[in-house]
Amino acid sequence: MDGVTRQQFNTLEDLFTFYNEKLFAGKLPYCLVNLSRHRQAAGFFIEKNWQSATGETKHEISINPDTIGMGDEFWHSTLVHEMVHMWQYEFGSPSRYNYHNKEWALKMMDIGLMPTTTGKPGGKPIGQNMDHFVMEGRGFQQAFNSISKEQLSNLRLPYINTASIRLMANAADEGVGESDPNEPLVGPVESKSGKKSKYSCGCGVNVWGKSGLDLHCNSCDTDFAEHSRPDPVLLTDVTN
Repeated sequence: MDGVTRQQFNTLEDLFTFYNEKLFAGKLPYCLVNLSRHRQAAGFFIEKNWQSATGETKHEISINPDTIGMGDEFWHSTLVHEMVHMWQYEFGSPSRYNYHNKEWALKMMDIGLMPTTTGKPGGKPIGQNMDHFVMEGRGFQQAFNSISKEQLSNLRLPYINTASIRLMANAADEGVGESDPNEPLVGPVESKSGKKSKYSCGCGVNVWGKSGLDLHCNSCDTDFAEHSRPDPVLLTDVTN
């Protein structure tokens, strides 16, 4: 049996390969896909962050392990968000450090992720600190929905950070639904009354549950705001 490290990181490699083929025509170079924390970030991309003894360099994409408790679709979309940064570094024209420009935003929308400064519909599509939400029925969601336990069981992380497990347990206590790590990867999450709503608090934590819940975050002492589900807006009048 493979060791824990090999199991975990092989899964990350497989996920990168899966979305590279589905959304980027397999054009992105292999990189180091990592799990590490960065203050107030669900993930990050660093170009040429690793170098071999022969001088060969590789990019790094890191995912904050605490985001895994926010659901498979959320953290998978975070991985793809960072893959768009890699795409822009390899094939486009990135702006100054950490600025998300029009080219990046257009590529995000092209693969089915709507960039927004707030993480919600209506936020600005370009800026310094950016979030996103999944566009209904577009490329990313189609790719994510094609994943099932039977078809691609190797695309579920075998180990989940214990902080994420506590987050899921707390969400369950509040009546909020999260992904079951033993169930197939399918989306969107459904309740008896239909799709579950996404809620966000002031410190950036996201949870899902039925519409109309009254939730409060003790960490930042703010109420969770329920996301609306309007049709995605198009980026038509922004400049880099």
